[in-house]
Amino acid sequence: MRVRSGERLVDARVTEGPSGREAVVDGRSYPGAVEALGDHAFVWRRGTRAQVFHCVREGDVIHLSWGGRTYRCVVEPEGRRAAERHASGALEAPMPGKVIAVHVRAGQDVKKGDELLVVEAMKMENAVRAPREGRVKAVAVKPGDTVSPGLVLVELE
Repeated sequence: MRVRSGERLVDARVTEGPSGREAVVDGRSYPGAVEALGDHAFVWRRGTRAQVFHCVREGDVIHLSWGGRTYRCVVEPEGRRAAERHASGALEAPMPGKVIAVHVRAGQDVKKGDELLVVEAMKMENAVRAPREGRVKAVAVKPGDTVSPGLVLVELE
């Protein structure tokens, strides 16, 4: 899910990792176990470390109290406003999933319809193809990365 806290836009999700559930925030993994304590209180544990936090969701607003700070996060809709869209050369993840293959590199020329990468979602493989002829400016993901809608995967010049 994409949330806004103040001016900061954050991509956050919970996935199953090798040692249980882990939070992934802007591509950075935070492994650990979360237990509900009741009344919107939770504890996050990793090894010998433990931290209590509080989280309440009211519609599209999430109130999170963590580490002595309180955050008000607003869930952004899946399709962002046009003013917030990336440049026209940016190809974005079409749905939440996991990158299972990347077939291009920066500087590579591509033709319309070339398969650039593959995202697995809901046990189906979804090819992301070049919408036009061009040159790959940047590749922002690698196999194994988890992605969400709107996350830039590849930029074309």
